[in-house]
Amino acid sequence: MFKSYLKIAWRSILKDKQFTLLNLLGLSTGLACILLIFFWVNDELQTDRFNAKDSQLYEVLKKGVDGTGAIRVGDHTQGLLAQSMAAELPDVEYAVAVRKDRNASILSAAEKHLKITHQFAGKDFFNVFTYSLADGHTNKVTGVTGVFLSDQLAIKLFNTTRVTGKTVNWDFKDNEVDFSGVYTIAGVYKSPPANATNQFDLLLPFELYAAKHAGGMGDITFWGSNMVSTYLILKAGTNIAAFDKKIKNFSTAKIKSLYPGNSEMEQYEGTMFTRRFSDAYLHNNFVDGKPSGGRIEYIKLFSIVAAFILVIACINFMNLSTAKASSRFKEIGIKKVVGASRRSLVVQYIAESMIMAFAALLVALLFVQLLFPAFREITGKDLHLQLNAALIACIAGITLLTGLIAGSYPALYLSRFKPVLILKGKTNTSTGEAWVRKGLVVFQFSISVILIVSVLVVYQQMKLIQTTNLGYSKDNIIRFSNEGNLTRQQGAFLAAIKKIPGVLHASGMEGDLLGRAFRWWHQLGRKRSQSQPAVLWKWG
Repeated sequence: MFKSYLKIAWRSILKDKQFTLLNLLGLSTGLACILLIFFWVNDELQTDRFNAKDSQLYEVLKKGVDGTGAIRVGDHTQGLLAQSMAAELPDVEYAVAVRKDRNASILSAAEKHLKITHQFAGKDFFNVFTYSLADGHTNKVTGVTGVFLSDQLAIKLFNTTRVTGKTVNWDFKDNEVDFSGVYTIAGVYKSPPANATNQFDLLLPFELYAAKHAGGMGDITFWGSNMVSTYLILKAGTNIAAFDKKIKNFSTAKIKSLYPGNSEMEQYEGTMFTRRFSDAYLHNNFVDGKPSGGRIEYIKLFSIVAAFILVIACINFMNLSTAKASSRFKEIGIKKVVGASRRSLVVQYIAESMIMAFAALLVALLFVQLLFPAFREITGKDLHLQLNAALIACIAGITLLTGLIAGSYPALYLSRFKPVLILKGKTNTSTGEAWVRKGLVVFQFSISVILIVSVLVVYQQMKLIQTTNLGYSKDNIIRFSNEGNLTRQQGAFLAAIKKIPGVLHASGMEGDLLGRAFRWWHQLGRKRSQSQPAVLWKWG
């Protein structure tokens, strides 16, 4: 029986090719838009969830009052916090301190010199985060000069990942602290997925950072120095609320015992709590110290847009199908006369819509593949149409839902006519049915107008940002950050730049004219920016 339904449905679809093509284009266009949004949303939801112990991986955050009296939440903690928590809190399985540096550095091997990103991490880094080793015989960061390279960096420098024991020259200066020197490669780790937020090329031992900053601003033995991030692997079954309550005043208690009478340190230290590491990307906004959404709002917004597009595509299918119903009245009447039940007719028409939906899916996948290059450029994500079991199940579910919604009303509408009235030619629809179809059309166009107006508003806002007067002339100005030898020879470099024909002026500056980090530090009352000096020059 089911085979018969499919055969009849297929013949009906092929009978009117013009109608089928029109319906197919409408459904496939809607499905293509939905799939593009689905791929983006899925990538966002999977960000930072590659770690094996994702459900146990937490980051320590600190909530306190800044110099302006505002309550702020940040991830900067003391260098000794990870070590102390691992030793004193039984709920902590592993803890690691990580110093992330947003300034680029230069790594050299033989005649190759590459700009890289780096960070310092404690010995349990590979126990906390899932970075499998492509080369090397240890899963811990040890020593002061042993470093780990990403597999991509190793290939760029040596054309192979088998580089353990070789040496590299690292050129980096952090304010007044010079880390430049020769380092031995302890291993090579496989780069994390593209949707991991913590992307870096070089991993250095935290002991090196501690040794270089001993006695200075970043001295980790001083509990007033908040320069690193602290990550924990909590034991399975740990009650997070109870653990947060336990660590709330953990650092404040240390300060009270080590620096008695220092009320200012206690006042600005704040309280501690944890946040699941993989939640940080989507739930990264705090207002007055309380969670207040973040990128998850974009996920919700685009999911609603996808739902509206699905509804529009389905309504379009319904309207076209019901408009063509008059050509199928005799077919319905004859089938009912020979004994066909309403249920069998509903199944037949639902089968037709399902076939149409899956045919539209194939066309939509073709559209998606063609649009992916432009979509990747717009979103800045490395998205690919890589089908797996979970993805196929999701796409099939969306298609089944589309076919069911799109075909439900036409099936119920066509199957309800009585054969006697059909054969007599009395098929006038009631006022209620007419209002339903008109309502669907009005709803479809209303949502379409809302989406179009929203796109135009966003376009105008982007255009305003791009054309707003920034308060200075940016034409013919070139800017780049100081790196490598330039940090030590800026004066000589600027003098040489000024001698180049066409250069009118050249100068150096702290921070960035439009840098958010520079403004943030300024608002907090910091005396100087942590960013590398910049060099600017203007061409004639």
